[in-house]
Amino acid sequence: MFGLIFQKELKEILRDKKTFWFVVLFPTVILPILMGGAIWFAGQSLSSKQSEVLEFAVEAPEQWQQQIAELLADDEQLSWQQQKLGATIEQTVNQQQLDFVLQLPPDFDHQRLAAQTWLLYYNQAEDIGQFSRVNDRLVPLFNKWQQQHRINLSLSEVELAGLIAPVTIERKGTAAEREDVGQKIGGMLPYMLIFLCMLGAMMPALDIGAGEKERGTLETLLLTPQKRRTIILAKFAVVSCSSVAVALLTVVSGVVWLLGLGQAFALEQLTEIVQAVGFVDLGLVVCLLVPISMTLSALMLAMSIYARSYKEAQSYLAPVQFVAIVPAIIALIPGTELKGAMLWTPIVNVMIASRELVKGTLDYWLLAPIALSNMLVAAAGVMFCVYWFSQERVLFR
Repeated sequence: MFGLIFQKELKEILRDKKTFWFVVLFPTVILPILMGGAIWFAGQSLSSKQSEVLEFAVEAPEQWQQQIAELLADDEQLSWQQQKLGATIEQTVNQQQLDFVLQLPPDFDHQRLAAQTWLLYYNQAEDIGQFSRVNDRLVPLFNKWQQQHRINLSLSEVELAGLIAPVTIERKGTAAEREDVGQKIGGMLPYMLIFLCMLGAMMPALDIGAGEKERGTLETLLLTPQKRRTIILAKFAVVSCSSVAVALLTVVSGVVWLLGLGQAFALEQLTEIVQAVGFVDLGLVVCLLVPISMTLSALMLAMSIYARSYKEAQSYLAPVQFVAIVPAIIALIPGTELKGAMLWTPIVNVMIASRELVKGTLDYWLLAPIALSNMLVAAAGVMFCVYWFSQERVLFR
């Protein structure tokens, strides 16, 4: 009879187009398109901002102002404004009258053998790399002066280099490419999957809980010669399957999209990311999410059963999201490791383990305590859901 109730509940949620959108279309089509569109838009905005013409002024002794300004203005994306500043330099830049102002010391002398400071006034909040053009234009001039000092001091190129930088430290990273990439994306991947697990559980939980109350079909189901435990477990199984399906479809569609785009646009980096992580570890990430999906499904179904209406259930389910999101955020903090209490803390340990799986640095023996702690919480959630569904005051409020 459990199977019949499961099939009945599954057919009901599949008839609902909203569930189809959330469980199938959202993770496989809509989410990749939204993410791709957001990345493309960000790239276009960044490119547009970096290609803007910057208007500037030069505050310098008369003998230097013309030379420095013309040197900068040789760049087509730098425009020299020769009018005098009507306010302080800070006000001029903050009021967007100019993009930047370059100020030289009143007593500047390029022949002086001493470090001298030029001030570049700009709005650092708007800086996305476009102001590097200023440095690019001035470096050749600085190098020319440097060579003049070298000749005056009778130094060779090697001696000058040793004088400027007696010792240089060259960094050699020892981490494998997978570990480096995994550190950057490994934390966000399980965070995103947990969020999608919640979406996958939310719609079915609302429909077969509060939705059945509104439709008046819950009473009919309770009249069948079945224990309430069997009924609620069947409902719970449907919600959990929906939640896990969303996570699984997201991973599969993500791999397909990355491989497809990598082949279509000859982007080897995308293909290398998938090959570096491997399908086994991606599968383990999904498996680790199963007990979390069960816990969230049990809580959401319990809240939905308690609510009098669909709308009331929606308001109850909102706080449940924090049960997963807050621990997930804790796991994103740099320096968190699978040691001590973190190893046995549900949800947090899954997030950290998922990150280590993507990096390829997880000790697989640690999966046992991680799975045990999360399965215990999931079992407690299911037991609470069964108890909750057995209460008359909950079903017929």
